[in-house]
Amino acid sequence: MTAAAQDSNITQPIADLEKLLAAEPLVITQAEISRPKAKGDITLKADVSFGGAPPLRVKLRKAEPGAEAFNNVPRYDLAAYELQKLFIDPSEYVVPPTALRFIPRAEFAKYQSDVERTFSSAEQVLAVLQYWLSDITVIADVYNPTRFAADPLYARHIGQLNVLTYLIAHRDSNAGNFLIGKTPTGARVFSIDHGVAFASEDSDRGEAWKVMRVDRLPADTVARLRTVTMPVLEQRLGVLAQWRLEGDRYVPVALGPNLAPNRGVRRDGRDLQMGLTRSEILAVNRLLTRLLQRIDAGEIAVVAAPSQETQE
Repeated sequence: MTAAAQDSNITQPIADLEKLLAAEPLVITQAEISRPKAKGDITLKADVSFGGAPPLRVKLRKAEPGAEAFNNVPRYDLAAYELQKLFIDPSEYVVPPTALRFIPRAEFAKYQSDVERTFSSAEQVLAVLQYWLSDITVIADVYNPTRFAADPLYARHIGQLNVLTYLIAHRDSNAGNFLIGKTPTGARVFSIDHGVAFASEDSDRGEAWKVMRVDRLPADTVARLRTVTMPVLEQRLGVLAQWRLEGDRYVPVALGPNLAPNRGVRRDGRDLQMGLTRSEILAVNRLLTRLLQRIDAGEIAVVAAPSQETQE
């Protein structure tokens, strides 16, 4: 499949969106708290102009100083986005385009006055930028067993979503973290917040998506999962983002060798790097192994992809 625009939610090519979010010069033109009724919410719903183009709506979430805080681990959001690429095509991504980037603190402070520098060496704030989904519905649970049994394409999307949430040990089942498209048949489903996942501390936020909820998965998804080895996971997830300090700001640079495999946030001189730790990657690999064992034992069935007629 190509990385073209997919549907009413992802309206631009994935590759173009990734480039915009990660690298194009940006100006925040408007921003407000995403869920004002949610106590302590720090996520912004922002309109951002990239390279002078008309504003694009994004989710904008600041990192806390050090970029490692409960329910606010930017590298986990990027890791979830990258992990899905190993077994899901762009046209079916369950995590919208996501990137990490540094934004001048003064720019961010226009909308969150109490924002702090992420690292003392730079007058910047590290933020998670995520493409904003608009044609969606927030419901108590995007997984509906009855619909799963009757709608093969919806079942396919739910299965792919569940594989990802299982592999990352997702532990925040807040309804607002899982969204479903408005299409009556074959609706896509999305996961948009991964702060409580991987090696995060346990919480009382709900673990419904930490386990495999479905009893069957798409055959092509399973085939791709069988190609994912520990070296593949290390290559994809070990180094997720990298910057170099120039003056008082970090600028993105090409990904280099892993500076410290046992640390998630790595600093070496002027270089800053983020990725999953080796133990976090090993945990993903263990869960993947267990999932494939359950499939081979017949506990989870494997089904062919819906026909073209069904998808249309």
